[in-house]
Amino acid sequence: MPLVCPKCGSEQVRSAALHAHDGVRRMLLHTPLRCRDCRHRFWVFNPLKPLLLLASVGALVGVTAWFALDQHTAAIPAAQAPDRLPHTRAAQGDAEAQLQLGLRYAEGDGVIQNDKEAAKWFALAARQGLAEAQYQYGLALLEGRGVVQDYRAAFGWLEKPAQRGYAKAQYSLGELYRYGTGTAVDKARAYLWFNLAAAQGVDAAAKARDSLVWQLKPEQIAAMQEEARHMSRNTAAPAAAP
Repeated sequence: MPLVCPKCGSEQVRSAALHAHDGVRRMLLHTPLRCRDCRHRFWVFNPLKPLLLLASVGALVGVTAWFALDQHTAAIPAAQAPDRLPHTRAAQGDAEAQLQLGLRYAEGDGVIQNDKEAAKWFALAARQGLAEAQYQYGLALLEGRGVVQDYRAAFGWLEKPAQRGYAKAQYSLGELYRYGTGTAVDKARAYLWFNLAAAQGVDAAAKARDSLVWQLKPEQIAAMQEEARHMSRNTAAPAAAP
């Protein structure tokens, strides 16, 4: 049975970092999780942790033998370390690693939560054309998370993946047009982007689109539906990042 967020019901749940104030009992028996949608942090009981605790106590017996090993085995040069860490690949320009590192910093997943670091890595990956990174960087600019809030810049970054068929960005772009954030209010364009996102299964976009129907003229709706069909034929939706 998939884990769901107790706050918003989303199944987009990832592991979260431990904090000093969490308490020993929680750390020993539970696992911290964080919702990717609403960022709510919560705990679930982990039946494996008590077993792992017992195993770790047994492992302490071998600590003396570990320290007796040749010191050179514990001093492998950094240059020879496995090149699998996101930091290493991200620093070398790997866009996917930069995105994953940005998500880790944004959520405190294995690192100390840091919006500024998250925005930095999102920006680097976004400039390489990664749709999810452009979307995440656009949201950071929109909300002022780790960067100076800039509605116009946010609009520009969200528009890029939206035009390439990225559903989440299409929905966000519809919201910007709907309320005139970073651009002029344009309910017809909002309808267009909501319609495109709804066609890819974004329920909130379908509801937002339908709420605009009464505010538009029939000819506007027809024109936006035709444009949506044209864009759908010429745009392949990129796969969402995990």
